[in-house]
Amino acid sequence: MRDSFRHLAHASLTFNAPLSEERAGALVASLPISPGHHVLDLGCGWGELLLRTLAAHPATTGTGVDSERGALDRGVRAAAERSLHGRIEFVEADAATFVDRADIVTCVAASHAFGGAGVALRSLRECVIPGGRVLFADGFWEQTPEQLEVIGELPNRDALRAAAEDAGFRIEQDDLSTLAEWDAFETAWRSGLEASDDREARRFAATRRKQYETVYRGVLGFAWFVLVPPGG
Repeated sequence: MRDSFRHLAHASLTFNAPLSEERAGALVASLPISPGHHVLDLGCGWGELLLRTLAAHPATTGTGVDSERGALDRGVRAAAERSLHGRIEFVEADAATFVDRADIVTCVAASHAFGGAGVALRSLRECVIPGGRVLFADGFWEQTPEQLEVIGELPNRDALRAAAEDAGFRIEQDDLSTLAEWDAFETAWRSGLEASDDREARRFAATRRKQYETVYRGVLGFAWFVLVPPGG
């Protein structure tokens, strides 16, 4: 996807995942974060979930890591607007090779940066301290679509659960994005493209809408896990 298309697509998104306000609030509230704890978000994008976590848990700090400079700049601006800039750092780096340890480690829709869910989960285990938690969310096929090339190879839900357990985690929470969350995400993703003066951007949005409605709506799932590391 062209960078200009990505910018337009992301402009209307709050989260770059099928995530409702209600689910985001519940996830943030459920994380066991005490004052002084540190949160690490690998593949953070513009860090919206990280920013909300810090806002909800005073005296915590955070580091967001991503390779896309434009997304990080958006996160820096948002942190300043919410008076969180003194508690958060955005780092332009490869999430798969970034070295840090934290009480809470988050990786949402970013397993591709590690080479897949299994590799990502093993890396996240090394980043979280004993007694901490990992928030991991990723796509999976609820059933294999006829046009697999639209999205590509993904595990099923059982394989995602097995990958978490194989990495040594105990699954504390396991939930799925709803179809309503998917519909809202896809609509917001397309809206910036559809409103563009660029004819190619509008054509790209139309193609995406057709693919969603005819290929992967109700077929592509998104799982949310809160994971407890070994010894937790």
